Amino acid sequence: MSARQPLALLALYAHPDDESFGPGGTLARYAAEGIDVHVAIVTDGAAGEADAAFLTGFPSLAARRSQELAAAGRALGVTMHELGYGDSGMEGSPANHHPDSLYQASLDEVACRLVALIRTLRPQVLLTHDPTGIYYHPDHIKVHHAVNLAWEWSGDRAFCQESGPEPWQPERLFWNVISDRWLKRMVRFLRLLRQDPSRFGRNGDIDLTRLGTADEEITTRIDVRDQLATKRAASAAHASQGGGDPLLRRLPLFIQKGFFGKEAFVQAQPAAPIQRSDLFAGLR
Repeated sequence: MSARQPLALLALYAHPDDESFGPGGTLARYAAEGIDVHVAIVTDGAAGEADAAFLTGFPSLAARRSQELAAAGRALGVTMHELGYGDSGMEGSPANHHPDSLYQASLDEVACRLVALIRTLRPQVLLTHDPTGIYYHPDHIKVHHAVNLAWEWSGDRAFCQESGPEPWQPERLFWNVISDRWLKRMVRFLRLLRQDPSRFGRNGDIDLTRLGTADEEITTRIDVRDQLATKRAASAAHASQGGGDPLLRRLPLFIQKGFFGKEAFVQAQPAAPIQRSDLFAGLR
């Protein structure tokens, strides 16, 4: 890596709000440190559910969510990129079959579009969904596979020859994950509040009891306690999707810091068994 190449991070996610509800604290932290942080959102989020009031003045839910994404980007201090594939919805939904959906798109085509971004932005670090997409959403899983291909191809001109400028090989690829130990604590806490952890989220379609990554697989934990207010502001920008869980937002700050003060990642490429507290450790 050339010493003259500015540090950059590219986060690649499926839907508007994935960047805020998930690694929002990490993105805000690195942006505040002066690193050039970019977020690419692959779908338009049009298969999400929203109250009719949120569509007033907008031609579609996709247009509303694009505006929300821009506001979240301003809150986080990052640059947003939208690829515009149709949101596929959950597995088995009618949106899976729409010809413009990510579900129907060629994996190689999606990967080459990501390669073009990587070669243009030249990030050292990539972030994306883990192999399960956190909660098995088909768009999350497809983006995961596309990013893995883009990691392999972006540095080799033999692949995606029409995509972007000269080849560029990022230094590291991370998957953002949720610790199973953390999830067990959250499940107990939600039950104390008489909430059903098997029907979590705005649409009640996330079963927290079957999710999580084993602690021993997690390579990196980022301290985001100082970025929680920024993450909440970015999440709140996605008002049509609930703006983050309202119950959790009402918790006292010290409890929020205890539950949400660190964001977890697995370094997928190159494999790294050592524990880190900085995605850019050794690259600065």
